[in-house]
Amino acid sequence: MSRSKTLVAGFAVAALVAVTAACSSGSSSSGGSNQGTGLVLINTSPYKGDIITPVAKPTTIFTADTTGKPYNIKTTTSGRVTLLYFGYTTCPDQCPLTMANTAAALRILPKADAAKVTVLFVTVDPTHDTLARLRYWLGQFDPAFIGLRGTLAQIQQAAQQTGIPVGSAPIKGPDGTYAYQHGTVMLAFSTNDTAYESFFPSTPPANMAHDLALLVAGHHP
Repeated sequence: MSRSKTLVAGFAVAALVAVTAACSSGSSSSGGSNQGTGLVLINTSPYKGDIITPVAKPTTIFTADTTGKPYNIKTTTSGRVTLLYFGYTTCPDQCPLTMANTAAALRILPKADAAKVTVLFVTVDPTHDTLARLRYWLGQFDPAFIGLRGTLAQIQQAAQQTGIPVGSAPIKGPDGTYAYQHGTVMLAFSTNDTAYESFFPSTPPANMAHDLALLVAGHHP
């Protein structure tokens, strides 16, 4: 391990609890399971995101993106900086916060650099998140954001390949609301199609923009 990456003791207790949430379709929410994306590492590098053990881009082919065409994450985004997030449009907190901060970060970057970043939002609620709904919801943050919709098997495969925890069924509340359990970290893939860092929903846009500029230039943690 390089000098810039020192393993955090007790990561399973601290870090992994923080990356899973059950976002409610109404006003309620609940905690999640202790699963996560690789090992979280102490960051002593120039990067401001959370350094993780390397994660390769998933090979899943989703049924459709927001243009209605099948989408293979690995081949379609090959060589591009790619931000990948699992969530759903009726999530009241972590999902919209992540998308809003990501959009703000891209506005900080020079337009030429922002154009080199692909943002992917994989819905974990394909029953309710139609392509039209995904287009509308993502368009409120940035029209360039791409929504991906697939079968539960496709979603689970991509989640397993990236180490992002995703629930297999909604959690229904007594008041009729429902929630989907999903990891709340956004993976940041470098131009070599490997993620070495992730961003939490609360990551400041300026910090995201700082790291994205490095990734677009071909660097990685």
